[in-house]
Amino acid sequence: MKNSAWNPARRNRNIGTSKSGYSQNNKFVIPERWVDFKIFWERLVSPVVCPVSIKGHKLTILVEPPALGSIHSSTPQDIIKVLGLVTQEHLEEIDVVVLRQPKRKEEILKPAWGRFIYYADLGKYSGPGVYLEAMQINSVIKWGNKLTPFYEKESRALEADGHKIEHVKRGYDVMTTPQSVRSTQLFRTLPHEIGHAVDYLEHSLNPSIEATTEAESDFIRNTFSSKPTLDKEEYANRYAKEFYDQNSDILPFDRIFDEKELESMGLNPKWFEY
Repeated sequence: MKNSAWNPARRNRNIGTSKSGYSQNNKFVIPERWVDFKIFWERLVSPVVCPVSIKGHKLTILVEPPALGSIHSSTPQDIIKVLGLVTQEHLEEIDVVVLRQPKRKEEILKPAWGRFIYYADLGKYSGPGVYLEAMQINSVIKWGNKLTPFYEKESRALEADGHKIEHVKRGYDVMTTPQSVRSTQLFRTLPHEIGHAVDYLEHSLNPSIEATTEAESDFIRNTFSSKPTLDKEEYANRYAKEFYDQNSDILPFDRIFDEKELESMGLNPKWFEY
């Protein structure tokens, strides 16, 4: 009798590996929902809606309640004062400002001081927007041992904001305080993200509108979309620096914390308290 080619005692070498699906359902990733196709930063939880008008431009500030141990370092009044210094044409590119509470996985996998969204799908309040993330009080941000020129430059800026940076065994620890986070987010991140909006306005939107043919318009938009991320970041950094230098007689300014005004906007003052 010939031996069968199939041996039930022989172990499949893929059993227990990712090839057979092992551990595929518990990867440490930011979950996606296919019900509404929204990106994680668009899924806001119980945000307080604060309509405001700045130099005649109407925009909406959306504030998510921060998690226990976290705060929003800048008040809406802080943000309104900075936005009031922005050039009118540039200000009108922003429809929403979102003070957002990131989920725990997002804080680990996608940490950010803030972000600019070319179009945030927020239902009634959809449009281009600037996000500023709630931060854990006195948190420590971990960096690796090898710092690129970009991070070396960023480390000097963070120290100027008041953060303390220490070289430890496994890399660098950026130790924050509520005051240093406010300096970074309010006076650098906010104008930096507006710089992204201006970059898009000047190098994609306006030129594509002025194009004489649809093919030319598509080429302009595609060229901007394929622009290297580092180039976009450098543009936004230059914009933020120029903005700060032009308003150095006003910036930085003391924290604006008015409990009654916050309550009148439907906000809990404790979300901003430190």
